[in-house]
Amino acid sequence: MSINLEAVIQQCRKNNRRAQFELYQHCFDRLMLTCNRYKKNREDALALLNAGFLKVLTNLDKYDDRQSFMPWASTIMVRTAIDDFRKNKAQKLQMVYCETEEELEGSASEDFFHDVVSAMSAEEIKKIIFELPDNERLVFTLHEMEGYKHHEIAAELGVTERSTKRYLKSAKKMLQDELGKNQHIQSMFS
Repeated sequence: MSINLEAVIQQCRKNNRRAQFELYQHCFDRLMLTCNRYKKNREDALALLNAGFLKVLTNLDKYDDRQSFMPWASTIMVRTAIDDFRKNKAQKLQMVYCETEEELEGSASEDFFHDVVSAMSAEEIKKIIFELPDNERLVFTLHEMEGYKHHEIAAELGVTERSTKRYLKSAKKMLQDELGKNQHIQSMFS
């Protein structure tokens, strides 16, 4: 279904409920993909989507019509996921210290990691990612899936860049260890 997005957004700014529902339907699939990266089950992802979409609607006056709408809405959704993480996290992200900067850089097996991940189904990847501890999962998702830079993640989470690098390295190590245990994955590369 094709809609006149500009007209729908203008009607949403006037609090037209029908237009708001039309915009919700238009954005649903793409924003739900974003939410699924942060929540284990559909119900929690849907709750996150609804909270984020409410923020989209209440901030439409800040939306610049010269930019593309979906990336703008997706950014709000990611920030909503980060806010939700902060709100629901019993213990705050802790600063993690490493001896040297080299410890935080990728390992020689990085290519293997990418080869394995590209051979897996989305459900297999999601299952393994959600086995990560919350801090590692959030940093991994923001960096690897959303494309955030370490300084951006650090600013959003209120930690140092060094900590985000450490969480990412830890997440990749845990994922690599988990992938090494997976018989299905081992058979693909034997």
